Amino acid sequence: MRHKKIIWITAVTAAVAFAMLLRAPAKAQSAGKVTGESAHQTVWGGIYTDAQASRGIQSYMGNCSPCHGTDLEGVAHLKGDDFMERWREFDARSLYDFISTSMPRKRNGSPNSPGSLSPDTYLDIIAYIFRANSFPSGGQDLTAEAMKNIQVEGKDGPKSVPNGALVQLVGCMRMKGADWVLTDASEPARTSTSATSTPEEMEKAKAKGLGILQFTLQNFGYLGKDFDPVAFAAQKIQTKGFVTRQPGRNRIDVTSLALLGVACP
Repeated sequence: MRHKKIIWITAVTAAVAFAMLLRAPAKAQSAGKVTGESAHQTVWGGIYTDAQASRGIQSYMGNCSPCHGTDLEGVAHLKGDDFMERWREFDARSLYDFISTSMPRKRNGSPNSPGSLSPDTYLDIIAYIFRANSFPSGGQDLTAEAMKNIQVEGKDGPKSVPNGALVQLVGCMRMKGADWVLTDASEPARTSTSATSTPEEMEKAKAKGLGILQFTLQNFGYLGKDFDPVAFAAQKIQTKGFVTRQPGRNRIDVTSLALLGVACP
């Protein structure tokens, strides 16, 4: 009897050890997934420091307040609902790229001109704008590189981009009735440029999976008189344009199309 008991305990121990072994890869995979997801942050994740925002106050007052006001509510409001609606669903790097190439405007004999400030000064100003919008501070200074993976979105999470926004998306171009449409389309994401996609944008588009949406494509005349939509038929394409969502007729006013080298099923 004792001999049988020992065998039974040994068998149970082996079964438990085997079960733990089976669970180990799943746990490792889960940890990897969490690590991958953590690369994506939002403006609510503590992405700048209080010291950086405090440095930004003086730079903002000297370079930005003549137009945008000392309370950030002058021309093109830089805080509140107007700011969020203008920049939500963009990555924060888009904000940096816009400000660092177009601000400050030259006014009233000021020696400043667009792009004339240092990269660190632009980052300090943006940190101050973020603090003015009640985005929480954190333990590391905001950097231009980190901003590529930081999403500007409301506290209640991401939303569909607003009508009229300039977007990019992937899908399959097909003829339906009298219209060319983008089928199996991904959710539109905001972009800052309407022109041909950059190499970085193209790489991301190639890696992006198809979706379940459909958009009518229009305004092909913008692409030039030699554009031939037939060459894009049944191909996965990177699309840029202005989005409009209406019941029964979502559409994109096209500004750029690019083949991704993949035939659609």
